[in-house]
Amino acid sequence: MNKKERALAAIRHRSVDKIPSTYRGTNNLSIRLNKYFDFKNPEDILGNYKNLINALGADFYASGSKICKFTTYTARYVGPDPQKPYVKDHSFYYQIGANSRAGTAGSGESRLDYDVIVDPPLGSINDASEIKDGFLTKRLAYFDFSHFDNKYGSKDLTLEKVSGSNEDFICLGNLTCFFMMCWALRGQEKFLMDLAFNKKLAEKLINEVCEFGIEYNRRELEAFGNVAQYYGGVDDVAGQHGMIIAPELFEKYFLPAYKKLISNIKKCGIIFSWHCCGSVHKVLPMMIEAGIDVFDVVQTSAKDMEIENVYRLYGKDICLHGGVDVQNLLVFKTPKEIREEVKKIKALWGNDGGIIVAPSHEALPETPVENVIAMYKELS
Repeated sequence: MNKKERALAAIRHRSVDKIPSTYRGTNNLSIRLNKYFDFKNPEDILGNYKNLINALGADFYASGSKICKFTTYTARYVGPDPQKPYVKDHSFYYQIGANSRAGTAGSGESRLDYDVIVDPPLGSINDASEIKDGFLTKRLAYFDFSHFDNKYGSKDLTLEKVSGSNEDFICLGNLTCFFMMCWALRGQEKFLMDLAFNKKLAEKLINEVCEFGIEYNRRELEAFGNVAQYYGGVDDVAGQHGMIIAPELFEKYFLPAYKKLISNIKKCGIIFSWHCCGSVHKVLPMMIEAGIDVFDVVQTSAKDMEIENVYRLYGKDICLHGGVDVQNLLVFKTPKEIREEVKKIKALWGNDGGIIVAPSHEALPETPVENVIAMYKELS
């Protein structure tokens, strides 16, 4: 099997020659691995991404939600860029008018760069009437759907070069994280309070966000649906210990939009993957019924998300992507313990398909190189 055949078989719960895998790690960890393998220009992550996955024995270099990070494409944005101190955030919330600032944690090889949503543009309103009808869908004028650009700015990974590849999926997935877009515009705490005490405002905002996301995706598919192969959706509605919002609210306000989104995407024959961190048991069955093909990230360190439990509950119904804990296992355990965890996964799924093994999130900067290597050696 080539890499793409192996992944497709796993997604469809068909036999594989071996369990497929992806690598995902922070930039600093990737650079350390590039240095370990003595690649030229180790700081050039994009230029070395295939060298790295081939050296590890992984099939793909994934992002947080896409099976292939560097072959992800988005409609060209032609609107205003954020003004200082705000930055272009990695989730592209700036394209809907939300604000982000750059942040860092740690130093040296353990430094972690990130962006954080701040100063929400709807943070000071108090009534639903202050949200103008169509305020978000008007921003669709800022997108040129006749051009799809590589999300990471690579001119070496144009669509023409990637089309027909057996080593990369052409990925989509932008601005349809309905819950997270709401709080990016309103502020997380205020939006959660609105859901409880200011329902008219919450409902008006949710409707605007969902209408924008569905229409954005409709235009995206109209222009690009015959080219794309994998859609990576994301919405972190859960945390380490359980849901951030009540499952009933997710079902009422967000599930209908997801059903429409998933239906439209799958009509084009595109794989739909849904990324959600944390303990997601209260809503994952809803999303499986809605038609998702892949569930990402399988955060085994979250409540009741142990890999055996996830397999028991969902192993026959959905393909899983992730499953190797980055919080404790990869950082603090020994290579032997990591290999034992991978053996557990192999014993559960065997070669029957249904899982693509990966770090549950981008592996952290302080992760020992030998631990990363141990994981993929056990999978080979």
